[in-house]
Amino acid sequence: MNIPPKPAEQLFRALESLDVEYVLVGSLASSAHGEPRATQDVDMLTRIALPTLAKLRERLGEDFYFDVEAAAEALRLGRPFNIISMRDVTKFDFFPAGADAFATAQLARKGLARVAFLSDIEVPVASPEDVVLAKLRWFDQGGRTSERQWSDIVGVLKVQGAGIDWSYIEDWAPRLGVADLLRKLPRYI
Repeated sequence: MNIPPKPAEQLFRALESLDVEYVLVGSLASSAHGEPRATQDVDMLTRIALPTLAKLRERLGEDFYFDVEAAAEALRLGRPFNIISMRDVTKFDFFPAGADAFATAQLARKGLARVAFLSDIEVPVASPEDVVLAKLRWFDQGGRTSERQWSDIVGVLKVQGAGIDWSYIEDWAPRLGVADLLRKLPRYI
């Protein structure tokens, strides 16, 4: 009996076959490095070229809902787009990296991890430090009220403990406008 690959694996392999640079970010990344929690979608930071969209659509076939025209327009505007698995209704949100220095750093510092319910293969995941910084930025942009974002940050710090590179976080925090939040972070080292 041939068991088809999980939809996420199918998508990841298609991206890799097209040399699309990507990294899992958001709640899946914070769960991979911290305390797990349920999430409704898969956030991905990507560097994907417009001409690649049609090729990706072709490789994914009918197992995925993917509006290439809407994705191309989103990329031109520097906005996210999504692809949805028709088999398990997983939504993959693609955030374009663009020329953003922090996005470039996240892509460069990614590591490999297995996200069991999502894929049986190792996939690129943002580093713990980049997860903390990105979550701090989302916390800030959301009015500094999201208990979920803060809980994700604390969960990563608890699990990673002394393994956290605080100098990297302290270097990036002012550039992201979240340096004042560092004083509120618990240091589990």
